[in-house]
Formats: sequence, structure tokens, C-alpha cells
Amino acid sequence: MKYQLQPEIAILNEAGFTTTAGWAVIHNVDANTGEYLTATYQYLPIGVGLPAHAYLDAPKNVEDGQAIVRQENQWIYPNDFRGQKIYSIKTGIESTMTKIGEIEKGFTLSKPSSEFDSWDGEKWVLDTNKQHNYYVNRAISQKSQLISEANEKISYLQDALDAEIATEQEILALNQWKKYRVELNRIDVEQADKIQWPEKP
Repeated sequence: MKYQLQPEIAILNEAGFTTTAGWAVIHNVDANTGEYLTATYQYLPIGVGLPAHAYLDAPKNVEDGQAIVRQENQWIYPNDFRGQKIYSIKTGIESTMTKIGEIEKGFTLSKPSSEFDSWDGEKWVLDTNKQHNYYVNRAISQKSQLISEANEKISYLQDALDAEIATEQEILALNQWKKYRVELNRIDVEQADKIQWPEKP
């Protein structure tokens, strides 16, 4: 034949060695994960095999959300959620999917709508007990802080009164702070987010 219009195609035997030298389209995969990398042309002399982690048979094309992986000498097409946010069904804490395959047990792609949501086995639902306890604990902390501040003010003003050196303004302030402290102590923290906090003197 005067002209060679097509490149010579390599032919391999059943043992995987080239019997006719030529070019081959090979499909390369990652050595560690088996994930498909790319297709390349490679010239194969007689008597050689394919490079490591390379195959002649082509995988099928896949949609977004799937990966191509070589496993046990065949192509498989597992789900691929890498880069997507996943959420712990115990804590609601967000993390990012980094591996090919199904989402690990104990996680979901569904995002909780609030920090008070709990997983009911299928979806996030508002946990009213968790929400209430959060507001109660916050109210306990705030009440304790405000009473501590009032105690400091009252202690100083009471000292001035006991020493008979309190001014009229200090006596008035002492009564206001005592009244304020009583109002604080009467607050029911179980009312949580409905509490009307008294005004500081």
C-alpha cells in the first residue's frame, strides 16, 4: 500500500501483550482509588503490555453526581457527592463530602433549618424541648450575671449607709438597686424568651 492513511492499531493477545505494534487508546485510573483520570494515545511496541493502571476498554459516560471507578477489572459507576455539604444527624454539624460513594451512615444531605432541629429518622423537625432548654439556660446565665452586678452595687452603697456617710443620692440609689434585685429574683427562668427584664437603676 503506497500510503498509510490510518495509524497502525496495536493488537494485544489474551495475556495482555502486544502482538502487533501500533497505537492504542488507553484509559488511565488513579493508582490509589481506581478513579478514572483520562484517555490517552500510546504507542505499544511488540511484546509489551499496557502501563500500570491503564485499560483498553472504555467506560461509559456518566452524569453529574456519578464517578467512574475501576474495580475488580470492570468499570463501576458509584454516586459521587464530593464537595457537597453533609450534616450529622446527631449534632447537625456541617462537613464536606470528600470520598466517592454513598453518604456515610449518620449523615444526610438535608440541612437543618435551625440549631434546635432534631432528626426524626427521615427529616429534620423542630425540637421544642431543645429550644426551650436553650432559652432557659441563657436566662439562668443572664439572671445570675445581673444579680451579681446588683449585689456589687448594693454592697458598696450599703457600706456607705452603715458608715453613716451616704449622700441622699446614694441612699436613693441603694433603694433602687434593692428593688431591682428583688425584681430580678422574682423572674421565672422557665418563661425563657418571654421574660421582661427589669430596667437597671
